[in-house]
Amino acid sequence: MKKICIIIICVFMCILSGFNAFAEEEIRFTLSAEEVENNTAEVILVCDRNPGILEGEFNILYNSSIIGLSGYEFAVDGFTTEEFSDEGRINVKFKKADNDLSAGGKICSLMFDIKNSDEDLAGVTIEFTSLKDNDGSELNRLVESCEINIPDGIVENTDKNSDTNSNNNTEPETNEIQSKSENSVSEAEDAVSNSIENENDISEKVLLIIGGAMIVLGAGVLFANFKSRNGK
Repeated sequence: MKKICIIIICVFMCILSGFNAFAEEEIRFTLSAEEVENNTAEVILVCDRNPGILEGEFNILYNSSIIGLSGYEFAVDGFTTEEFSDEGRINVKFKKADNDLSAGGKICSLMFDIKNSDEDLAGVTIEFTSLKDNDGSELNRLVESCEINIPDGIVENTDKNSDTNSNNNTEPETNEIQSKSENSVSEAEDAVSNSIENENDISEKVLLIIGGAMIVLGAGVLFANFKSRNGK
């Protein structure tokens, strides 16, 4: 009987260890949108649970008929970008020659102008092509997109030059992006924190289900053992 109990405990510990290991190895990218202000919305990209990125490539996608990219700024070095404004896409590549990117936190801040106020929402998503660690292995990743809420009565932006490269932005525009980025970093971190809490709640539910299943299994084994002894 003791052997059976030990086996049940070992199986439970293996399941728990595997679940925790998978959660720790998965890197997460979260997009969060600030409220529209003066016809402009800021979107922040945050990286969480980073085991170390040597190189990668991804696209930031948005609906160019609703919003237009007016500027962006990366918080860390090593990123190169190419804009495809007509497609609503920014191609982003990352490669670190001296060391990998292991820190977590804000990756970049993007500013979008509202072009079509008839819509209620404008989605911003990430599409990864590759993401590798120091060994050249692909990293598991979890991506959380966001939506910009477009308020009623906003003045439409009809400027055809709203989609411009960040290198062509004027210095006041850059300073405005930096100022707004600093004010909203804490809010972005709160969003990630809330996401982590939600994930922890899910993890707890999964563990409770596994624990319940193990208890039922143990009770079944005890009943079978009891019935076997009575049969003898």
